[in-house]
Amino acid sequence: MIPVATAVKTIPINNYNWNRKRKFLSFIPMRCNQPYTFLLLIFGLISYTGLTQEICNNGIDDDSDDLVDLHDPDCQCHFVVTDNLLRNGSFELYDHCPINYTYISDYQIATYWQYGSKMNEAKYYHNFNCSYDSLQIMLYQPPALPLPDGQGFISILNSAFIDPIPESERPKGYVGQCLQAPLTKGEQYTLSFYAGRFRSWDNFIGRIFPFTVAVFGNANCNAVPFGDLVGGLGNGCPANYPGWALLGKTVINSPGEWSQGKINFVPPFDINVIEVGVDCSILPQIPDLADSTTFLDYHVYYLDDLHLLPTKEFPFQYIHAQTGTGCNGNGLPILESPVFADATYQWYKDSVAINGATGNTYQLPDTAGKSYYNVLISIPGKCVTTEPFFVSGALNTIHIPADTIECDNNEILLAPAADGITYMINGAVTDNVTVSGPGSYNITASDNFGCLRSFNVNVTEQKCTDCDLLIPSAFTPNGDGLNDIFKAKSYCSFSEFDLQIFNRWGEKVFESHNSNTGWDGTYLGSKVLSGVYVYFVSYSTAASHLSKTAKGTVALIR
Repeated sequence: MIPVATAVKTIPINNYNWNRKRKFLSFIPMRCNQPYTFLLLIFGLISYTGLTQEICNNGIDDDSDDLVDLHDPDCQCHFVVTDNLLRNGSFELYDHCPINYTYISDYQIATYWQYGSKMNEAKYYHNFNCSYDSLQIMLYQPPALPLPDGQGFISILNSAFIDPIPESERPKGYVGQCLQAPLTKGEQYTLSFYAGRFRSWDNFIGRIFPFTVAVFGNANCNAVPFGDLVGGLGNGCPANYPGWALLGKTVINSPGEWSQGKINFVPPFDINVIEVGVDCSILPQIPDLADSTTFLDYHVYYLDDLHLLPTKEFPFQYIHAQTGTGCNGNGLPILESPVFADATYQWYKDSVAINGATGNTYQLPDTAGKSYYNVLISIPGKCVTTEPFFVSGALNTIHIPADTIECDNNEILLAPAADGITYMINGAVTDNVTVSGPGSYNITASDNFGCLRSFNVNVTEQKCTDCDLLIPSAFTPNGDGLNDIFKAKSYCSFSEFDLQIFNRWGEKVFESHNSNTGWDGTYLGSKVLSGVYVYFVSYSTAASHLSKTAKGTVALIR
């Protein structure tokens, strides 16, 4: 039987207790001095290279790497950024070659950068001018060549283990920089980068393991490096330490190639130092292989060409919705691409090509669900991919009652936040509608097509401390999803409940013993006429068994 690989030599790092059964993939993933392994490696290289090229507009995984169309780095249009708030964003400037690649003795090799954590694992910086790179990294863990920019790059570590270990001993890799000027609270920024997996064994056999690139921020430059030399909080992630915030993250698919990515974020406070690396999630436990080795213990990816700028200064192209389309309920929005001379166009939904969508405009077939749309613009000598345009159709699902009741001295949420929706309430813009007092409120909801819906709400206040019922004075059972059901509400639980409704002749038209079941304005399966109806409620509270009654009138309006 041909062995999968020879045993992997593990490298003890810093202060780990190696008496327990734990394994990492070392920087030398296999020994190629055995003919079996060498032949298998060559076979894997052939399998990895494949015989087909990814076609970027057919919705098919042509090169069998589990990545379709724009998900595949082969189909990326790379944008070029010239300015930068970061210094030495491509890691070309360095003080000296690494000595032993451990944080404790060698943590400030790249100019202006330093490794972000004091945790047990080494954080590595590489440059092709250093002998270790040519002898080890470029031989056993090579990135795709050429590099995105220059000769310098860094590696980021995220570890998985064969045996469970405490979260405080799970090493994660970060690189940090104290910024020349703070990132301002409330302003949107973009961090762009190139990231790539090294051409490892798991890539050779055709599996693609996505990885996460995250950016964290802190107001205090002295917060870098964070953590302790032995152990740490949580799982060795900056967000588990005081003062640190996760600013944003993204998932990258890289079958060995460099993939360009970006993270948009809005700082919750002024940021003076950032950390870039993996997020706070924990990789699943890795089962051991039959020959006591595994090539999945060690998750490493590379970063290069980092740029940080206000989002408005990035060279992005945006899709727009044509004004007035899709807002009257009779049509659907038309999306419009930026227009370039001598260009061809291909539209994508959630990064998969839309068959036949090759014009500079695209008529949406519907606005149901949540999707992102892009268009790839091919120009002689270059290509451009627009930023994702979000479509949710959420505007048609908003339900805000015409009348409602709130308990005294409490807030009431009339409309929760929804993707792609902003609200204006009495002239103030907000992402949700929460009111804290009685009154009349004018609310306008808008989506990213520029379509609008308006609501008028009357809020009355009622004491709720004695488990009084909240009973509306009118309802409109017309099937529009707004105020269609008449029911009595309370902030208390009931042991007994009875709601009865009578018409003007004293005939009972509805009865319910469940406080969650209300009247829909029908009697014996037919709609009753608009008018005033009398209700009577008797109930007992579950906690105090207090018996109470309520009666009054409700107006049914069609």
